[in-house]
Amino acid sequence: MKHFFFFWLCLLFSINSIKANGSISIFAPNTVHKQPVSKFAIQDIKHLLSTACSCEVTLGDKNASVQIKLPQPSIQTFHKIQHQKVADSIPYFYYPKTNFTWSSKRINGKTILNLETSSYEGVAAALYALLQEKLGFRFYHPKESILPKWNKWPLASDWDWSAKERFNKRGFHLHTMHPLELTEALLDENFPNGQELIKEYIQWLARNGQNYFEFNLLNSIEMDTWIPYIKETVNYAHDRGIIMGADISLNMIQQKAFKLYKKIPYSFKPKKEQIIQQLNHLAQANFDVYNIEMSSTEYNSGKSKKRQEQMNLILDWAKENQIKIIGRAHVVKKGDAVLNYTGESQKINDSERGVLIHTVMFYELNDEKAPVYGNKNLKHMFDLMKKEQAQRETWYFPESAYWVTFDNSVPMFLLPYLSARLTDIKEVEKEGITGHLTFSSGWEWTYWLIDWSIARWSWDYGYELHEMESIEMLVNDSIAKHMNKIHQIQDYYLKEKELIRYLAAQSVMDEIPKKISKEFQPRPKWRYPYLFNKASQEELDEFKKEGIDLLEEYINAYQPVLIELKNEVKKIEPNLITTELIQSLDITILRAYHRLYCLKAIHIHRMSDLNPKESFSHVSTLQKATQFRMLALDIVKEREKNYRYDLNLLSTKRKGHTAYHFGYLYPVSELHFWEREEEQILNNKWGYRFMNIWNIWRIMGIKK
Repeated sequence: MKHFFFFWLCLLFSINSIKANGSISIFAPNTVHKQPVSKFAIQDIKHLLSTACSCEVTLGDKNASVQIKLPQPSIQTFHKIQHQKVADSIPYFYYPKTNFTWSSKRINGKTILNLETSSYEGVAAALYALLQEKLGFRFYHPKESILPKWNKWPLASDWDWSAKERFNKRGFHLHTMHPLELTEALLDENFPNGQELIKEYIQWLARNGQNYFEFNLLNSIEMDTWIPYIKETVNYAHDRGIIMGADISLNMIQQKAFKLYKKIPYSFKPKKEQIIQQLNHLAQANFDVYNIEMSSTEYNSGKSKKRQEQMNLILDWAKENQIKIIGRAHVVKKGDAVLNYTGESQKINDSERGVLIHTVMFYELNDEKAPVYGNKNLKHMFDLMKKEQAQRETWYFPESAYWVTFDNSVPMFLLPYLSARLTDIKEVEKEGITGHLTFSSGWEWTYWLIDWSIARWSWDYGYELHEMESIEMLVNDSIAKHMNKIHQIQDYYLKEKELIRYLAAQSVMDEIPKKISKEFQPRPKWRYPYLFNKASQEELDEFKKEGIDLLEEYINAYQPVLIELKNEVKKIEPNLITTELIQSLDITILRAYHRLYCLKAIHIHRMSDLNPKESFSHVSTLQKATQFRMLALDIVKEREKNYRYDLNLLSTKRKGHTAYHFGYLYPVSELHFWEREEEQILNNKWGYRFMNIWNIWRIMGIKK
């Protein structure tokens, strides 16, 4: 009996030794465990590590074989102190520095990781960066992550690694004026599981080292019941180290924007009284930043004196309530005085107010060609950024997708977004810009890849960045190399040769009378009804050269690389990521085929008018376009099976809080724009009302 007891005692000791030797333990001062931002991160890290190693992850176990030691930060957490801080005479929104250094040593048979950072936010950022940049975790989507599996600690014993923030404020603006994945969850307190969906996204931000989240408020919210609902979410975001911003307007009429005042007869109260009343009501939700649209529309400046008085009123209120006020400089035509945040035409020089310098689509600040909003390029926006930086806090505000008729509503997966965003990040970092806010327009069809890449690139992890880097982290290098070839092909043909003018769908602005039409997105030199009915032989020849012939070149360059890429994917086990990448790239080239045959049909029809003795059939050519649309529609239906959010929310007609009574992927669900283009040619009908899905009067704010 004595020997039996001794045997079990030895076995128990052996088991405990294995458990201790294979375990991971986190050491931290009590204050780090108590501060929400570091406490939540530690809890999350414990769970993630235990899943990866299938071992015990403890707190403060000196026998653990891997010991992660966290410091006592010297800086208080951001939302416990005054929100604004003056540096170099310019008021900046305060957020603690989050730079960090990890060092690993082998001591007495144990791996000891020591962290150096000055803030609780730095502790959280460093822990998540350790997992994602060193240990094989991939937090690429709010609803999906890659969690590695390993039997032993995968890192070498001795190493040092330092990282620093490229931007003190870094995060995302969800444009909830549009019916996106989280629009209803953010605006409707009765939306099923709404808060959990928002918290998933906030956790994604935290796991990717982001610290700012903003979305549009709309006038369709029920303030009394919505405020307590969103307050809980805002408080959770603060606990995760996230600054919360609300995008509102002074009196914007477009797209149901939230207004600080209403005009007679909707309200007879004085405007100043309405403004303060609305601000006080909204303040109950604990937002940190208000991004205020000062104009009634994006494209008019209004009465500058009145607006200056109203802004001074808001700034005085903001100082008293420790709120940061920012505004945005829209992408306007160079020389136009529609700068709704400031500008000489308005004579507003308040340094308390920050500014967001906005750019659109997949264009860079220094691109020679960026034919958007009537501009040749966007260099004047870069000049404006440099100028404004000298007098106010200035952030860069680019896009990762563009919903209305450009890319993700078509859909197309445009890889040049990656190089554009990375190039701009490097450029604005050189200029000392303190904030980077990404305008996000939905995550399906691989647009999550753009957002995830931007989030990672907002940090300097000590190695040279390149546009395919995030793809390499998800798939093998060979797949990434083939995707980079497609990226280069798209960059050359779509941007340099400007084929995007023919691949983007026509917007309402492209089809209304020329006198009131603004070129918001790239469009062809000629209108399609003109090419179809009136173009001369010389114009048709030019159209064929710059449109049809170039499209054929693009397809001939793209197609073989895509085939090679598919062969590489076959060599590995397909997964959700590789399937989505291939489907997104497939539908993008099918879009090119579809446009090719639509353009050929237009060309053939007009040629038959100019040469009546010869026989041309544009209808049979158009049938080929239909065949490619049907192939693309098959891909849509397959892709819809794997949408991360409710298909009815994303892809069907429905009423919600926005001015659009459908989900943002409704145009994709039946490839509306593709079919419309065929029907325009068949019926010779080209006005914006034909097969129109937009309620223009509701979007403009004329109709509720």
